Amino acid sequence: MRTIDSNDFAIILKNWPVVDTPPSLEFFLERDEDKLKRAKGSIEAVKLVDRGYLSTLTFYSVLEEQEGISAEPVFKWYANEIGRKLYKPDHYIMVNVPGEVTTERAKSAKRAIHENNMWLKFPERIAYWYNKLLAKYESNIPKHLIDGNRNPSVVTEEFKDLLSDIRKGSSI
Repeated sequence: MRTIDSNDFAIILKNWPVVDTPPSLEFFLERDEDKLKRAKGSIEAVKLVDRGYLSTLTFYSVLEEQEGISAEPVFKWYANEIGRKLYKPDHYIMVNVPGEVTTERAKSAKRAIHENNMWLKFPERIAYWYNKLLAKYESNIPKHLIDGNRNPSVVTEEFKDLLSDIRKGSSI
């Protein structure tokens, strides 16, 4: 097990307000742009950004497919802003946790799960669209997959080891 100094990393998360209705498209786009702006302007460290624009593209692709809500504005936003407000990452680290595992963990932690959670309602379609969009838009960016079925402490250690390798610049 490697230890990593938390000062070497800047963690940038979305600011998610508690809402009763699903957030608007503008909410997602605004949050992604704000989060990525904060990441770009943060200290010279490895920046860990939760769910960037690829997640928004995936979410709206599934929403269009399953609910008939057009994803076209999101793809236009991506095309217009990539390289301006949106920047491609150096690495993707994806923790693959099946919907049923997520649901069980949330129940055991007594966390509420919104009934319209797309990641839980359509996990196969989410995986399909992530893979399709990764291949189309991010084919040259290294991708690292962590098996999230395992104990969260094991997943955390693997994540830390991977970050340490990335930080050192080793070829992974």
